[in-house]
Amino acid sequence: MAYNKDILGIIEQFDSIVIYRHVHSDYDAYGSQLGLKHLLIANYPAKEIYAVGDEDIVNPEFLEKMDTVNEDTIKNSLAILVDISNAARVEDDSYKLCKESIRIDHHPYTETLCDHEIIDTDASSASQLVVELAKDSNWLINEKAAEYLYAGISTDTLKMTIDKVDKRLFEDLAYLYGTKIDTNMVNRMIYDLTVDLFSTETKVRNKIIFDEDAAYVTFNTKELEEYGLDYRNAKDMVNIMGNIKGINKYAMFVQTDDGKYNVSLRSHSIPIVQIAEKYGGGGHPLASGISSINESDITDIVKMLKEAR
Repeated sequence: MAYNKDILGIIEQFDSIVIYRHVHSDYDAYGSQLGLKHLLIANYPAKEIYAVGDEDIVNPEFLEKMDTVNEDTIKNSLAILVDISNAARVEDDSYKLCKESIRIDHHPYTETLCDHEIIDTDASSASQLVVELAKDSNWLINEKAAEYLYAGISTDTLKMTIDKVDKRLFEDLAYLYGTKIDTNMVNRMIYDLTVDLFSTETKVRNKIIFDEDAAYVTFNTKELEEYGLDYRNAKDMVNIMGNIKGINKYAMFVQTDDGKYNVSLRSHSIPIVQIAEKYGGGGHPLASGISSINESDITDIVKMLKEAR
């Protein structure tokens, strides 16, 4: 992609770079952020490279601690935002202090955040776009960067099962695989469940409500405690509804500490992002979310999900 050459020139101008991701981070957010960090460290050893965000890492065996950066450093740095669709989704708004900024994202455009933006909705993930930046820039890809980027691509494509798994992605993966990756190790670390979580997931299946070609699960805070789940683990369980014959659309409603509900919406083929947008959310056509709704909104959202055609 020719536009990446302009991005490369901007990156090379700065001695300090701070990389940001979105709130409630998934593996694509972490993978693109930390993958890019290790690419830059490997190819520009004289630069100071930082990855920032809240310490809400749920898999410390695979991921790594975030960096702490002082304000003076930030003010003299280039900010790179990855996997972020809008300003409300940026986990740390100190990027506004940086001298210049770049965004690398695969969500549908909603607003301009940075001085320079790579937004490509045909890409499977932000991690794929980082791989393409590396490819266009002729960067060395070290093992750590490759593992993070593979994890981001694998999880955002639901283990290579969505329609954005195409010739372009396979070519990017072939380039990524030029570096030795222990994919078995990575897959075990990001997909394996503890015995307790596996047992809980089995119980959650019994909470699924089926309504025509739609399915959904609702968790209030009391149920989260009873099931031994935290907010993030409950949200991630939306995908257990993804392989049920006859179910084309599904949702997870998880109550937060303020009494509101966070919503994850998914669909195999029918766009559902417009439902999220109606409640101030957004995302991809087939995978969207809403940060906060009232309990009374759940019935209407389920109705819209069921009626989506």
